[in-house]
Amino acid sequence: MLMALQLYYMGVSTALFLYALYTPRCAIRSFPVAIALNVFPLALLPYMSMDIARLAGMPLVYLPMTAVGMALVLRNGLHLPKRHLSLYILICLYLIYTFCNTVLARGFSASNLLYWMAWPLNFLMFIAAAASAARMDPAFLDRMLSRLVLVLVAASVVGLARYAAGIEIDSNFIPLMNRNGTVVLLTLLFPLVLHVHATQGKSRTWLIICAGTIALCVALTFSRSGLVGLMAGVVLYYWRFSLLGLLKFGAAIVVVALFLASGIAERTTERLFLTSRTVSAMMEGREIERSVGDYNRVMLVNGAIATAKAHVWFGTGLGMENYREGLRKASPLPVTSKAHNFYLSYFAELGLFGFALLLAVLQRVHACLLPLGTRYRAFRVSFLVMALMMTMNEYILLPELWLFFGILAGISQRVLAASAAARPSRPQARPSIRPWLAQPPSGYTGRRLQAIGPDQGHG
Repeated sequence: MLMALQLYYMGVSTALFLYALYTPRCAIRSFPVAIALNVFPLALLPYMSMDIARLAGMPLVYLPMTAVGMALVLRNGLHLPKRHLSLYILICLYLIYTFCNTVLARGFSASNLLYWMAWPLNFLMFIAAAASAARMDPAFLDRMLSRLVLVLVAASVVGLARYAAGIEIDSNFIPLMNRNGTVVLLTLLFPLVLHVHATQGKSRTWLIICAGTIALCVALTFSRSGLVGLMAGVVLYYWRFSLLGLLKFGAAIVVVALFLASGIAERTTERLFLTSRTVSAMMEGREIERSVGDYNRVMLVNGAIATAKAHVWFGTGLGMENYREGLRKASPLPVTSKAHNFYLSYFAELGLFGFALLLAVLQRVHACLLPLGTRYRAFRVSFLVMALMMTMNEYILLPELWLFFGILAGISQRVLAASAAARPSRPQARPSIRPWLAQPPSGYTGRRLQAIGPDQGHG
């Protein structure tokens, strides 16, 4: 089975790479196609762990989107828009630091090199996607976003069907990715449903069907983080300090409350309340008993904190092997995994200096997106939802994430350029006539003054 899957992913990824390489439009169109290839042809396949479903150390599920990103990078070449200069400087500093922190300090091994190379690849994919999208027709980009929403809704239907048919114990629609990764993808793209509805004139019926299908899929994955991310997306999108904004926000809160009260997400909400009690106990300094469902997660968090304290300045180095080595030296706790928290785990791996550089890079990515006060506020909502989701997972190297934000950054730049072009330019003030030309001096005729004129006479 594994060999068959490897052959399938090698074949579709190669075909997608060649298609995306054909034209920049084909590359952007390939984004929803790459997601679809992870879902629909494998709809009847049972779940297989990402730790097993790999090729040369990379999860198979990453290959289609990575192929699209590499095609975009090759097409873009060394075209680096100057407007992102500060981002490039921070990226270079981060890559130099992590190369020293991981490859030079921890040993020049294949594992260390692969973990490090994932970062420049994702950065290049972001830059290439942004540069390509910024040069494209807005109508084409709108159609691509609309198709992406339809792919997401159709994938959610597949997940619900897999759950109803008993193929899986939840509605995870990507067989080779665990449910946490699937809900990260769902919550990342969900604000696009609200965006397409608002900007492309879709009906309320369309919105209810699309948003309801995705919400039901998230609820039946029984993922607490997915439920939190979905609610955060709705709240951030509709919250505005205006009468209409408050009305929409109130309606959104009512819809969320009715959904939670319906009992559909009862199992997930129970786990969410359990988590809140666990967090309260940790903040109060109380010991968590083994019988508590979140006991293992608490142990992972405590291990990450101990590792971060022991390697506070320069970290353990990137990668699972380096993290485990640092964890073994720093903590006697019987844990070998990360904390399922991007901030804790990457602080432990990068140390204070490296983590500050990474946060600075992410801040510049956030700055590339249009503000929340515009009709394109869904772009920053997606970013803020991901910032929240990263407290509960570590999918920072998901290729879909970097390509998606690259496309959004390109659209943002396109919108800003169009807005600047449409803005009426200020009329240039005519230079004033010198005082000595204000009155005709003696000896000059009117014809002579008229021949000089104000522009010629100035200076």
